[in-house]
Amino acid sequence: MRILAAPLWRIAVVAVSAIALQGCAHLVVLRDPLTASEHNDLGVVYESDGQTRLAAKQYHQSLRLDSHQSRAWVNLGNVQAADGLWREAEKSYRHALRDSSSDPDAMNNLAVALLRQGRHREEARGWAERAVAVGGARDSIYRATLAEFDPGAP
Repeated sequence: MRILAAPLWRIAVVAVSAIALQGCAHLVVLRDPLTASEHNDLGVVYESDGQTRLAAKQYHQSLRLDSHQSRAWVNLGNVQAADGLWREAEKSYRHALRDSSSDPDAMNNLAVALLRQGRHREEARGWAERAVAVGGARDSIYRATLAEFDPGAP
């Protein structure tokens, strides 16, 4: 489980302010109080609660603020994959790898996205093998993806 890194008081202030100002006819927001990283963290909270559309909106906002947030690209790809949007997920994982070329989650998930589309099987295998090579603590997840290429292998 990912840990929420954004200060909860910031998120609470935004929520309370929005509720308090609902009756105002003219609301002007001068600045988004959340950073790109905090929007990503809020997206993780929404995603863990099953609210994938709200999560995707937060990941997009994070990327509008900082288009090189590889974690936000991976998270957006995960939401897209969960919705069966494999082509969009593939693009998101490729963006993540442009920003962080050694991210094993992006490698593994790109391999899965390519497999689910029935495209570029050899490229997918290469990404799965690289994910296993740098996988560390999540090695078993990456090995499970690699096993999809050779179901009979140990």
